[in-house]
Amino acid sequence: MLIVDDSKSMCAIMKQILLSLDFADVQTRHTAIEAMNEIKRRDYGFVICDVEMQPINGIQFVKMMRCDKFLRDVPVILTTSNPASVLDLFKNGAPFLANGFILKPFKANDLKVKLAEVLEAAYQRKDLLPDHLARLNGFEMA
Repeated sequence: MLIVDDSKSMCAIMKQILLSLDFADVQTRHTAIEAMNEIKRRDYGFVICDVEMQPINGIQFVKMMRCDKFLRDVPVILTTSNPASVLDLFKNGAPFLANGFILKPFKANDLKVKLAEVLEAAYQRKDLLPDHLARLNGFEMA
């Protein structure tokens, strides 16, 4: 799991939440450039990314991922404390390339629910889910 947020405190909060949900390998990066270098260096099964970053924002970062044949299918949840930025995307007809969205501030359970929704949609079948993700979704593995 890779968290991309220019706020070090938000990275720390999200990392702690994910560790409490049994995600063993959670990394953080503070710019989209750092994140792109990291995600190309090693395989990440999931990305949580802030929308409002500079110089490359979260939307631009997701577009870069979707143009890369190795990264286009990696699930992404976008976060922001500014709901107007997401509304602007829809009003302007821009494609929404992320798999999910969650507004800050959020509670641990809000993130857990959103992760479960996105993972279920991304994998669509419980037998494709790794065990720890299947438990998050409430699936029982045989």
